[in-house]
Amino acid sequence: MSNRNMYLVTVPAGFESEAKEEIRGLAPNACVRNLFFKGNLLVECPRSVDLSSIAETNETVYVGKIFPIDKVVKISKSRESIAYIHDEIVQLDKLRKGERFVVRCRRRGKHEFTSQDVERELGSMLEKSCGALADLRNPQKIVTVQIFQNKALIGVSEASKIVEKKIKVFKKYKHGERPLTRAEHKIREAIKIFGLEIKRDFRVLDLGAAPGGWTKVLASLAGKVVAVDPADLNSSVKALPNVTYLKCKAEEIPKNIGRFDLIVNDMNLDPSESARIMVNLAGFLKKGAPALMTIKFVTRNRKKHIAEALEILKAEYKDFKVKRLPHNRYETTVFMRKA
Repeated sequence: MSNRNMYLVTVPAGFESEAKEEIRGLAPNACVRNLFFKGNLLVECPRSVDLSSIAETNETVYVGKIFPIDKVVKISKSRESIAYIHDEIVQLDKLRKGERFVVRCRRRGKHEFTSQDVERELGSMLEKSCGALADLRNPQKIVTVQIFQNKALIGVSEASKIVEKKIKVFKKYKHGERPLTRAEHKIREAIKIFGLEIKRDFRVLDLGAAPGGWTKVLASLAGKVVAVDPADLNSSVKALPNVTYLKCKAEEIPKNIGRFDLIVNDMNLDPSESARIMVNLAGFLKKGAPALMTIKFVTRNRKKHIAEALEILKAEYKDFKVKRLPHNRYETTVFMRKA
């Protein structure tokens, strides 16, 4: 067992730096680290410091939920990971016979199981192995399972130690001052860095368009933009005269939509899946025409994500340029041309 207390703290995405300072103000000797998914911090404190109690009794701005964590374990995408997590929890020896408990899980990433699968199956396993009683309404203890791709943060704690505070800041900009999305900065950076020329007679296909940051910028440069996303497009962008909005997945784009001079892809998907979609849609792109795709770093193995995506993209594209844009450290951007 570590000689330090460990916590997962949720904070507003984009305010991780401010949240770190707030947490260090509450616990000066705390070690605070970013997890790879935005809005999540891993905090380690000396054994004598109870961050849950300190945060609950002090005014905070950026702290959301605080989950005590006992250990971090590696898991796979397989459903067998649930049994492995069970074994790790049993080894903690913190769940007693007859104690009422509930499993709370949040899963981030691609796995063969859902958060609900973990809660249901793990709860049943722990009832049998520990003799504890699953109680959704009035549990004495909370079994926390927070999954980030191939890592599971697990803990067993008194229900009172799970602290939930009201986050008081969610936006970096005052009302009316913020651009539609930070994605506007990303596409402008990409256009500049890759020297991408977008002419007024261009037809552009924007994949993963919502809420509309890229579409807005592209519509100011091109003659026609087809924005594709199952999520809602911002009403002001949807109303632009040269924007056509398709409320569907990229895989559902009508085959008679025509050819494009540029395809851009900012879909929030696993890089390999996103690359396969780009390959499948390459027929919509004119020969030699450019394309942009963001590679989302869903784990810390950035080189692996880039290599896997490029290997898939080579089936239909060439002349690759890969750049980390200044505006987002959680992804990289690929420029390419239709082969």
